[in-house]
Amino acid sequence: MAGPAPLIGTDPRRLGRYELLGRLGSGGQSVVYLGRPLGREDDHVAIKLLRARLLGDDRARSRFVRELALLQRVAGFCTAQMREADMDGDRPYIVSEFVPGPSLRHLVRDRGPRTGADLDRLAIGAATALTAIHRAGVVHRDFKPHNVLMGPDGPRVIDFGVARALDAGTTLTGEVVGTPAYMAPEQFTGGAAGPPADLFAWAATLLFAATARDPFAGGPLPAVMYRIMYETPDLGPLPPRLAEVAAACLTKDPRSRPTSGEALMWLLDGPRTTPPTPTPPTPTPATPAPRPPVTALASSAPASFVPGSSAPGSFVPGSFVPTSSAPTSVAPGSAVPILSARDASGSGLPAPGVFAPQVEVPQQGVVRASTPVRRRALGRGAGVRGGLVLAGGLAVLDVAALAILIARPELSHGPRGALLLATGASFVLPAVVTLVAVVLAWKGSRAAAWTVLGTRALRVALWSGWSLIVTVQTSALALHAALSALVVALLAEGLRARAR
Repeated sequence: MAGPAPLIGTDPRRLGRYELLGRLGSGGQSVVYLGRPLGREDDHVAIKLLRARLLGDDRARSRFVRELALLQRVAGFCTAQMREADMDGDRPYIVSEFVPGPSLRHLVRDRGPRTGADLDRLAIGAATALTAIHRAGVVHRDFKPHNVLMGPDGPRVIDFGVARALDAGTTLTGEVVGTPAYMAPEQFTGGAAGPPADLFAWAATLLFAATARDPFAGGPLPAVMYRIMYETPDLGPLPPRLAEVAAACLTKDPRSRPTSGEALMWLLDGPRTTPPTPTPPTPTPATPAPRPPVTALASSAPASFVPGSSAPGSFVPGSFVPTSSAPTSVAPGSAVPILSARDASGSGLPAPGVFAPQVEVPQQGVVRASTPVRRRALGRGAGVRGGLVLAGGLAVLDVAALAILIARPELSHGPRGALLLATGASFVLPAVVTLVAVVLAWKGSRAAAWTVLGTRALRVALWSGWSLIVTVQTSALALHAALSALVVALLAEGLRARAR
């Protein structure tokens, strides 16, 4: 493990009764130092100090105080145990146990991916830590390889700077916090970032440990968000048992993920199974043999689940039920919908976004899964790609035009200069929406392609409206309208394409 970085000129040399020896790390709100009590050379501690520039920020100070309160609730074996703190002084700081070990990210970077027993220990140790954290009524919200310290006695979860308590009255919605590549889908859609979000990040962290690659990272933020919300990474590098648990934790619907305790028990014992069905009595000639019952499996796997990987069961927080325990007899030749375990309405319909194929019962009474009906995807022909490139280019020109007007004020000089700036500014929002939609449509999203068409039509309408107030060259407006019409014609090819 590399030693701490040296102190810089603005760093204090002493905090309370502690001497500072070096820097262990830094973030936007605080700096973590290696320190020791005065006169005790063999007793090292980690000291987290609020940055000087945030001392007058009441919100930053309250977050720091909240982190201390959460640390006091969490069991010491799963994190760096808090020893003391000073929240009333000029420079608030928290003193905690020093864990002599690298972060998981640094360990994988320096020594390569984890395999075999090392990977099993990491998975079980991290799941144990999350179980203890959640049972203390805390959700971490920023679980990632950098926040897992590989101590000599096992992994420790650190950095509760954006954590929240789960007490009644505490809201967990409306904030987008955390590291994007390790955030769960619900954190991008305004949903509750509760314990299921930590389980999603735990599974992604396992994949990083096994591959040395962030499973969803790469490219701009919209591309990362798309992968998190609609794709499932390859689980092949994980051993079968870990792959099963990780697949369950990476389910897009947070309500279908196991709790941390259920995931831990699955790692240790395997999924709980339903009791064996009693053997039916041998029928007499006068009594026809009963048809074999069919158990409808509750499935919550998303449509993007990797073929060939082990499909998890459905999970209801607090009640781990991998399969239905109530077999249902059906007539041969009929079709039985596989219902989501989250069908609380009793309507027989799966929850929104849940992939629910059907089970067909042939005449012989053998159950087989029918071919699932896939969503219609956007066509990938040259015309579609050309339309997306053209739409993106037009959007980039709109943004560039406003930037030029701002950079060169003389171009908008005159009595109607402000109107010219307002005209350019009104085109920027449709342009940004177009660029994001182009990225998603390139991935195959039909809804995004429709969005591109809508924003192009809005752009032509805006320009036509502004032409009534400011001077607009008719030829330029006609050219833009023609190019937008070409975009519509090219994308129409993909929108008419059949599902692959």
